Amino acid sequence: MRKITLNKLICIENEDWTGKDTCRLEIFLDGVLQPSLKKNMDDGDTWQLNRAYTFKDKVEVKLWDEDSPDADDLLGSAIIGNSLQSNGTASFTQDGANYKLWYSVVDAPDVNLVQEALTRFETSAKSGVWTHIAKADLIQDIKKKIADPFLVQQGVAPFCGPAVIVFELVSRQPHKYVDICKELYETGQFKGRTKTVKPSQKLLKSKVRSDITVADWMLMGAMRDAENGLFPVEASSYSIVGITTPWEIKGWTSEILGYNKVEYDEIYFAGEFEAMKDAKKVREQGGVAFLMIHSAMLGHPEPLASFPNHWVSFLGNLVIDDGSSSSWDSGHIKFNCYSWGQTRLGKGAPTGAFPVNIGEGPFEDHFWGCVTGTMG
Repeated sequence: MRKITLNKLICIENEDWTGKDTCRLEIFLDGVLQPSLKKNMDDGDTWQLNRAYTFKDKVEVKLWDEDSPDADDLLGSAIIGNSLQSNGTASFTQDGANYKLWYSVVDAPDVNLVQEALTRFETSAKSGVWTHIAKADLIQDIKKKIADPFLVQQGVAPFCGPAVIVFELVSRQPHKYVDICKELYETGQFKGRTKTVKPSQKLLKSKVRSDITVADWMLMGAMRDAENGLFPVEASSYSIVGITTPWEIKGWTSEILGYNKVEYDEIYFAGEFEAMKDAKKVREQGGVAFLMIHSAMLGHPEPLASFPNHWVSFLGNLVIDDGSSSSWDSGHIKFNCYSWGQTRLGKGAPTGAFPVNIGEGPFEDHFWGCVTGTMG
C-alpha cells in the first residue's frame, strides 16, 4: 500500500477571465472517486490541501472549473503511480489555465479499506437522524450486503433504478458504500460528485417497509426521494411515468459510482444487438452497463404492448445467435444480469446472476435502452 499526501495547489493563471475559478478537485484512488474538494481560486492563490489518502496502484487527480449553468471545464488531469516521491508535482494547463499541484507518496502499511470504513462507522459518536432505523441493525445489514451484494433487494418497492446502482456500488466500491451509508445515516444526506443527495424530512421520519431491509430502504429511498430536480430532464430521452428515467441512471452513474464517461443508447426501433455488444465491451473494460427493459424479458407476463418498466445491471456472458445458424438456440440471446436480488445460476454465471435466455423477437420487443459508464 501507499499513502499520497496532496500538499498544496497553486493558481498561476486562472481559467475564468471574468473572476475567480470555482475549482473542484477530484481524487480517484484505484478508480474509486473520493469526496470532491472545492475552493475559489485566482491568480497567485495557494490552496493548502494537506489531504492524505491510502491506495494500492494509482491515483488520478482531476481539476475542474465549475461553470453553472454551462458545462464544467476540465483544467487537466494527472495520473500518479505508486513510486515513492518526496516532492512530486503535477500541472493542469488545459483551457488556458495554469495550476500546479505538490504531493508526496510514501510507503504505508496494508489496510483493509472496508474494515476501516466499518470501524469508523461503528465507533462514531454521532447519532442517526433516521427515526426508525437503529444503528446496530443498519451496520449488520451493511455487512451482509458487503459479504453478498446479491442481497441488495428492492422488494416490491419501485426502486429498480436505485437498486442497480447500489448493487454495483456494493460490488465494486464497498468501502465507499459504507462511507455513504454513514454520512446519510448521521446527516440525512450525502455528497455525490457535484451534487448533494438530500431526501425529505418525511422520509427520514418514515417507517421501514416490511419487504425491504434497513440499508436498502435508507439508501435507495434517499436516492429515489431526492431525485426530483436533482438531474435535469433530457429532452432527447424517452420518458415513461413511473420508471427511473435514463437521465437519472446517467446522473447516479456519474455522481455516485464516479464514472467519467456516461452514455445512453436509445433503442426504440433498431440496434438492440449492437447495444448489447457495446455493453459487453464496456463491462470487459471495467465499466457498468444498465439495461432498460420490460420485465417480461425476465419471465414476467407478456404485456399487450411492451413498454419500459424495469432496469437491470448487465453482468456479461453474452451469447447472441441472430438466426443465421442452424443450432438449437438459433435466434436467441443469452446473458447474465442482476435484478431483484436473484440468485439463480446460468451456465458459467457468477453466483447470484440472473440468466436471460430469450428469443430474438421478444428480446427486441422488450429492450428499450442502455446506459453505460466507463472511466473514459
